[in-house]
This record gives sequence, C-alpha cells and structure tokens, in this order.
Amino acid sequence: SAGQVLKVASANHSSTNAELEFGADTGGKILQVVTGTTTTSHTNTSTTYADTGLSATISISANSKVLVLVMQFCQLKRNTTLNRGALKLLRGSSDLLTTNGKFFGFNDTNVTNKNVSDVVNFMIVDTGASTGSNTYKTQSRVNVAADSAEFTTQDDGNPAHITLIEIGA
Repeated sequence: SAGQVLKVASANHSSTNAELEFGADTGGKILQVVTGTTTTSHTNTSTTYADTGLSATISISANSKVLVLVMQFCQLKRNTTLNRGALKLLRGSSDLLTTNGKFFGFNDTNVTNKNVSDVVNFMIVDTGASTGSNTYKTQSRVNVAADSAEFTTQDDGNPAHITLIEIGA
C-alpha cells in the first residue's frame, strides 16, 4: 500500500513460511545529506588542538540522529625517532571523538627526520545533536611540540571530506 512497508508479521521464525504484512514505516529514513570538502593544507606544530579546515553544517529536525563520516589525509613529521599525533571530531565545542595522542604516528629508533602519511577514516552516530543548526569539524595536534614536530592535513591538495547524514526518528 502507499506509504507503507512490508514487514515480518511476528517474531516467531520457527516455521519455514514467513508471515508478512504491510505496516507503517516507523523511522530510520535518511532525511538529508550534507558534505563539506577542503583541499587547503593545515599544519599544527602545537600540543593544543587546532582546526584542520574541514567542517560542515547541517540543520536537523527534532529527534533526528546524525551519522558523521570523515575521510582526511594526514601527515606527521618530526626530526627524531618518536612521533605521535591526535585528531578529534567536534560538534560545536563538544568533543564527539577524541584520540589519546597515540592515534597516529611512528616509533623507530634507527632514523631521524621521519614522516608518515595516511588517509584517516572514521564514523560516529551523534545522538546528542540539537534541533536546528549543528556544525561539525575536525582538529589536530602533535603529541610533543619539539624537534620540528608537525601534523599536516590535506597536504599537497589532497582533499578531505566530511559527510553528515540526518536520520529521522
């Protein structure tokens, strides 16, 4: 029927013949998708988190959730044998995902002047977003601000993407 979906009639699955019925759709629909992209390089040499330039804003309805998908090119450099960095995701000023400072890096006692590059992907379902406008962004930092340590995102014009998907209640 129009406006309805096909459902299993009961939770009893002991028979080989499934009982199906039409019923009202009870939620979980994708209501909108918003994407933010940047290719602008950002370098942080501090142990304090700083914006990477990747962000997107979505305005949601009451009781919606937001699925946040991030893909970001990251490069970490330091003129010593140990280097770590961290990346985090925020909604406004609220931390949604914070790594422990050992999230990304290397530990090698043989060579100095090192770097490591990778594409970092993560996703999270945000159930705490408020009705109306919500801005999501990433921030980065180095674990130790010495020996020319730096955490760079979007190096060499590599694009970063953040996708926000509103899921209805």
